Amino acid sequence: MYSEALNDSISLEITLPKQLKNNTNTEYPIIYLLDKQLQSNYKYNLYTIDYLSTLQWMPEAIIVGITFSWKNRNSWTNPNINGGQADDLIQFIEQELNNELKKKYPISDFNLLIGHSRTAIFSSYALSKSPDFFNGAIANSVSNFDFGDKLQQAQFEDFLNKIPSSSHNYYYYFSVGEESYGDLHESAVDTLNMYLTSKALPDNLEWKYFKHKVAHDLTPGVTVNKALSEIFKNYGRRIDICFDLAKESRNKVPWEEFEDLYSSISSDLGLKIQPSELFFNSIASEYYNDYDNIYGNNNLNFTLEILLKAVEKDPKNFSYYSWIGEIYMTQKKIDKGNQYLNKAI
Repeated sequence: MYSEALNDSISLEITLPKQLKNNTNTEYPIIYLLDKQLQSNYKYNLYTIDYLSTLQWMPEAIIVGITFSWKNRNSWTNPNINGGQADDLIQFIEQELNNELKKKYPISDFNLLIGHSRTAIFSSYALSKSPDFFNGAIANSVSNFDFGDKLQQAQFEDFLNKIPSSSHNYYYYFSVGEESYGDLHESAVDTLNMYLTSKALPDNLEWKYFKHKVAHDLTPGVTVNKALSEIFKNYGRRIDICFDLAKESRNKVPWEEFEDLYSSISSDLGLKIQPSELFFNSIASEYYNDYDNIYGNNNLNFTLEILLKAVEKDPKNFSYYSWIGEIYMTQKKIDKGNQYLNKAI
């Protein structure tokens, strides 16, 4: 894709969620994987995201791999005021690329950067420069972001002062190997960690420092999975929380509490999260099986209530109709049972 901002062409690879064609009402987060040319780390990141989203610990995402050739890697990761084009690259991602993605795919406003070394520095700078667009960065072996550059220090402090007024959380996860294992960035990243540890930080900034006993090139492989798991932890455990909410409400289905939970997760991420097939099947199973006899004679009625709501959300899912028909048959409501079983067929 040619960029007017950079006055250069950029090599991109876009990986789409498996369910994109089926989930027409879903808006997907975007994850920018920088340094696509480093295939071992790039493929690892793809597999990690696929693993976490397949197990529904994180939402499925649209993944944009961006190649940094050796001729532009330094210039694209240095701020314009220092003679680079990092600000132009931010403009490309935020405006030119985002507009193209909007034309083709149902995208959300959640944008996460993942970078390593030079592109980790860029990720940190981009997050601090444009917090209205970027939600977070995973900066592996982030190197020179130790505030030796007064401009970047001032930029990051401005970011910390600005984000408390935002309604959602920001995520900054960074890592380094150890110098004794060949990562010469250790002292610089220690400086960043000491800086953040010494400050009173905004409540809506989630951050963590990972130090690994590995070489510089291995830091993405031991950081990205942990960082993504942390960023999406409340999304990942949402069903377990819903189980607890159901158990605390023996006499009715706690729809308001379920909605509040999903609304809270959406607000934290700045990304609309809705109950999905996993929610409806899991909570319906909780009521249907009722292993601990919590719901008594209400268990089948509660199951029906969940499944009838599921049908409203997904009227083409035959398994819901089959299950509803089975329950009506169990309740001796033969006409209704036949009605839903025939719909399933």
